[in-house]
Amino acid sequence: MTWIHRRCSVGFGLRASGLGRDRDSSPWPEARGPWLLLAFIFPIILSAQRSPFNGLEVLPADSNGHYRILIGGHFHGESTNRSGYPAATLLANIDTINSLGANLFLSTGDLFMDPVNDLPRYQKAFFSKLKMPFFNAPGNHDVGDSESSRGAYYVPLSRCTSERLAEAPDVPSGTTLSDNPGRSWDYRSPIECLFLDTELSGGITDQQFARLNDMLDDALSMDSCALRTLFIISHRPIWAEEDPQYSPLFQGNTRSVLGTNFQKDVYPLLEQIAKHAHVYWISGSMGGTAQSSIFFQPHAPNITFIQSAIRDEPRDALLIADVYPDTVKWSALSLTGQKLLAPEAYDAAWWRARLGHSEGFNWKLLPYLVKTTVLHRAFWWGAGLMLLLVLLVRRLLRR
Repeated sequence: MTWIHRRCSVGFGLRASGLGRDRDSSPWPEARGPWLLLAFIFPIILSAQRSPFNGLEVLPADSNGHYRILIGGHFHGESTNRSGYPAATLLANIDTINSLGANLFLSTGDLFMDPVNDLPRYQKAFFSKLKMPFFNAPGNHDVGDSESSRGAYYVPLSRCTSERLAEAPDVPSGTTLSDNPGRSWDYRSPIECLFLDTELSGGITDQQFARLNDMLDDALSMDSCALRTLFIISHRPIWAEEDPQYSPLFQGNTRSVLGTNFQKDVYPLLEQIAKHAHVYWISGSMGGTAQSSIFFQPHAPNITFIQSAIRDEPRDALLIADVYPDTVKWSALSLTGQKLLAPEAYDAAWWRARLGHSEGFNWKLLPYLVKTTVLHRAFWWGAGLMLLLVLLVRRLLRR
């Protein structure tokens, strides 16, 4: 077998490269596109196992193989939030979040309203106070203009060293790793997180599809490092968009304009992985009328679709995954003190029963909403464009 260190983009366009066939020789990340600025904000060199937000390293599981993960998304809160700070419900619970002893904090996207201008406030009020590494799957509010350095990256939750010889025709049969001067340490993990950028094309790109194929290779490995649990983190629930079971449940979320390649290309690959490992696909785009911060639906054997996102509302909650060598146990943390059901209770049937129900419009907020809308630059860009179109149509009609 040949060991290949995967090429993967980290955080906001930082790309990690390592030794391997058809790979750059430099082990250091490189930044491209408009996100180059962000590479200089953080005081350390980043890798796929170190958070690009607070610089904390992903540590291995404890002696029992237990690993705790916090999961949430849409951390800028409501779309009317112009403060440049995360949601108040999130900031109010930082001490509680730190007390949970989590190994990792995963965001399902829409971390910022304005990623460039909000970053200093987030760094001061949120990232610097977390005691665990933090990672984000880019949402539509988080991305820049460059596509060259975005795509997929993975975070192994524990490093499993497997004795795999590098491909070399001159290595005698029976040679062990320690005997081979061209040996390569195969740092894989039975438990991995794969982050996908669904804002590139609305579906899964070739580069991202290659990462999923890497996961299948890991699951098929006949050794102690074989993949057993895979968490796929993406902002957009592309698994829901063309599925009549789920699509009506998230009517208010962002969607792919031209459809996705999930059913045709991605799902068959998931089924292959699921024959050997449990796959949890976790997204974070629910729309503003969601009745819960959690959606949890076992879809097929070893395939579970999940959503997790907050809105700076009383329903706000984070998911907690306690990962063990042979199972994952799920629980939730309310950010407002509300009583929660078990995550598994917030399935498609629960959501379907509440479809179309809302808390009603708070008319006292009308002056504030009008003010924030009129003062937002997007309103004036839209108004200017409409005026230009009206003038153009009038001119054409007068000819």
